[in-house]
Amino acid sequence: MKLLTRFLTVFAVTLALIAGPVLSAFAQDVDPACQGLSAADCAILQSAMDAQRRLTSFSVPAWTTNFYLTAEQETVFFEARGSAAVALPAELTALRDAFLGVETVTPDTLLAFLDQIDSATVQTILNGLLLSLVVDEFELETPGESMAGGGALLFKDSAVYLSLPAPSAENTWFGEPLEITESDLAELDAALAQLRVALLDEEMDEAFDAAGALLTMQQDLAALVQQHVTTTRLPDDVLGDQPAAVFTTTFDLKDLLADPNLAPTLMTLLENLAEQSPDMGELELNQPQLQLVLVALNLMLTEGAFTGSQWVGLNDGYLHRVTFDAVLNFDLSLFGDEAEDVPAGPVVFSASFAADLEDFDAVTPDQITTPATFYPTGEIDNFLVGTPDQVEGVVAVGDVINRTLPFEGDTHLFALPLEAGESITLTLESDGYPYLSVYNPDAFLTDTLSIYSGEPLTFTADSAGVHFITVEGYSGLSYRLTIGAG
Repeated sequence: MKLLTRFLTVFAVTLALIAGPVLSAFAQDVDPACQGLSAADCAILQSAMDAQRRLTSFSVPAWTTNFYLTAEQETVFFEARGSAAVALPAELTALRDAFLGVETVTPDTLLAFLDQIDSATVQTILNGLLLSLVVDEFELETPGESMAGGGALLFKDSAVYLSLPAPSAENTWFGEPLEITESDLAELDAALAQLRVALLDEEMDEAFDAAGALLTMQQDLAALVQQHVTTTRLPDDVLGDQPAAVFTTTFDLKDLLADPNLAPTLMTLLENLAEQSPDMGELELNQPQLQLVLVALNLMLTEGAFTGSQWVGLNDGYLHRVTFDAVLNFDLSLFGDEAEDVPAGPVVFSASFAADLEDFDAVTPDQITTPATFYPTGEIDNFLVGTPDQVEGVVAVGDVINRTLPFEGDTHLFALPLEAGESITLTLESDGYPYLSVYNPDAFLTDTLSIYSGEPLTFTADSAGVHFITVEGYSGLSYRLTIGAG
């Protein structure tokens, strides 16, 4: 297993080192990302990305994402869909545009940037900022749990709102304004002043010089990665009422791992990193060893591909749709059958994301309404977040439930219909130490019972409706829950 751990560690380091160049390629921030395109097509794509970076607002009428992982014959699956909207106040877009206009970040350019910010600016930005994320539906499947529901997150008028699902299939809003006192504003101004002073220190110049040297070291790796990133223009599409140019960028990780120049390039980067960072210590890996590990990783990685696509409106020049897909498949049989702790079967990972974009520079905070009623966010700790899929079953007075919680942190959830004023007595017995909670029909905590007390819990319903009972364990255990009349 030590060999497997070492291989996976080197793989993680390799992936981390190339992540920057790859993400830059998918973001289409630099001309090399247009590799494979004509000059005219590259200009279309670069112009769209520039326009996107200058937006003050936009909406996402639809987005979808999914995540799939299988290992050791167990699977985790997540899928969600929803919508979103963003509106940036003028003060924030002015700061963003000023920062984007800086070609080289130095202490002097940062100081000039910070001179434009004070506590009043921050407060104005928070008052005008709009961020809205709606999850219409999500589904989560794990070996021990299944959930499906929806929710929302909203930041508007310097307040945060959160919509959470409950086992009753109803969502509940929570909200809290950001209370910024005069003392908070004074502390912020003092912190900004200290940062400005720090930027004038000689040590800051040394730190920036070191960062610049590190960036230079990464350029060779970026250039190597670019050779395995290709952008192509597909046949035009039609989105809404305008034609759209479609571009697809692909990165083949297996192809990069097989590149004979990867090992020497990575080795040079690691050696320079060690020189720049004495805390790293001496490298325990030489180039032949690194080359061997990369070959093994390439054999183990049966598929490693990343694909991103962009739809550019040919009338307005904006990005109207983006997608991203990633696939990583590992065959661990390379490490032999004798190692009992090597996961059985392949390890498969896939993820995807897609979003439609519209309403460019046309979204205002007034278009998004805040919830009319909501609970303070401090009440979230007393709220039972969940979905109807998690309910083990409906129980009634007179029932005796014998169950087993197989592992630490496991929870059983039961639905109990009650009339207003109806009293019940809950008795919990176990070979371990479970604890029980009772929630009202609105999914807020009303009472708890710990087996440590040795006493049953008598509970009276304040209102009619389906109440909820949870039984949780600090460890795996068996229990008996008796529901009697109060």
